Amino acid sequence: MRLLRHLINSDDREYYIDKVNNPLLKAITILANRYPEPKREGDGKIVYPTSLRLLEILETYLEYEGNPRLRELGKAVFRVIIAKNEHSPNYRYRFSWFFEQVSKGMKPRPYGHPKTQWNEPEPYGE
Repeated sequence: MRLLRHLINSDDREYYIDKVNNPLLKAITILANRYPEPKREGDGKIVYPTSLRLLEILETYLEYEGNPRLRELGKAVFRVIIAKNEHSPNYRYRFSWFFEQVSKGMKPRPYGHPKTQWNEPEPYGE
């Protein structure tokens, strides 16, 4: 039995980088950027409390994230989630359910992690 992380990170690493991760990042960012940018004011203004909280989390994440690819992916993913949360009750309430479920069993991360290209203050950042 091989663990999923070994299949992706070791056994077939170059395949996943070249044939999966790079095209996935490109597809997600191209599609996500078709949605308007979520903003607190003006065009693209968001009003739902969860959307506003997600925008806050994104802004904090972008302060900490030093990896350009992960910054790009984070912005794209949050753009989609915020847009769907803002315009669609079907998505909004399913996202709420999902966040409720994750918060029930999430193990806290260890101090000092993530380690590379992460600018969060101690005790988590370095």
